[in-house]
Amino acid sequence: MRVIEKNKLGNFSKNFYFDKSTPISSIYQLFYIPSGRYSYWFNLMRNNKKSLILAAALEVVENEGANHLTLDAVAKKAGFSKGGVLYHFSTKTELLKGMVNYLIETNDTKLLKRKTGEKLIAAIVQQENQMTTQERRASFALVAAASEDEELLEPARKYYSQLFQEVTRNSASSNEAILLLLAIEGMRWLNILDLSPLSKDETKDIRRLLKLRAAEN
Repeated sequence: MRVIEKNKLGNFSKNFYFDKSTPISSIYQLFYIPSGRYSYWFNLMRNNKKSLILAAALEVVENEGANHLTLDAVAKKAGFSKGGVLYHFSTKTELLKGMVNYLIETNDTKLLKRKTGEKLIAAIVQQENQMTTQERRASFALVAAASEDEELLEPARKYYSQLFQEVTRNSASSNEAILLLLAIEGMRWLNILDLSPLSKDETKDIRRLLKLRAAEN
């Protein structure tokens, strides 16, 4: 990946190249801008740093398990100091809240971009079929939160309650829509937890069938 270094005057002067082994913090520090007139870009990078911390936390849960989620582990995974993590998330509880909210926002953003006139249940099925690895990884936020304190799942409970209500209001048959939503959520979690007995081809066929049924609803 090619990025540009800034000199002290805020002018771009030098090229640098990074690969996957480069710590995230090294890339971030190149973009540190102390001048007030660049505060917009500084705030943008600060928000990006928060997203990188959340991504690192989700990766820790996915690869090492929820019981290994600590601020130290997240800092190491992200390539930041622990103080850098604490600046955005003062406690593990705050980090877990951020992870759950990240999952909800990720889902909401995708659904809000659905085509005009497209049924909500059809958009959900389509979203599942096109879900990226990073988006699937966001679901581990619920695993981590549940292992720590079930009250941290309250925002997710409200989200799913609203989602089910919207799906039923937006469908010709509410029972059919709920059945499709339960099917797609069940498939997603079986795949995320690596519990599905279906082959890739069988999973693909089921998703195609769900897509057809959703379009009819």
